[in-house]
Amino acid sequence: MTETGESDHGVPVFAALDIGTTIDGDGRSWPTVVIDVAGHPEVADLARVHATEGIGDIATAAALVDDALVLAVMITVPVRCTFAVACSLPQHRSVLDDAVREGHLVIATTEPTDAERDQPLWLAIDIDAELLADVLPEG
Repeated sequence: MTETGESDHGVPVFAALDIGTTIDGDGRSWPTVVIDVAGHPEVADLARVHATEGIGDIATAAALVDDALVLAVMITVPVRCTFAVACSLPQHRSVLDDAVREGHLVIATTEPTDAERDQPLWLAIDIDAELLADVLPEG
């Protein structure tokens, strides 16, 4: 698993390594993107922090960059952290459409194949669905 790099502003940008849907214990569907946070403990620990301290304040923004949709995640409470996830278009389009429809996205920071056994904490965020829909190209 590899990270895409950093933005011009020093914000880590993670490539979406895998994308799909997570079904929770209540049968609720959660659009999910998998990223590798190796070398970024500030991002790796976010799910634990939010589980213990509460959701806090999260804002999202999105932009098209070449053949990718880049989703920026800005957290200000309970900790400050900004990062971005780059999703390939059109390969990841269906899950991004699900995120628009559902209004949330799970950011998985561990291997999904180990999730049932390990029960990891992943970061579930509300997204600005209208903004994301406006940025996605027609189709």
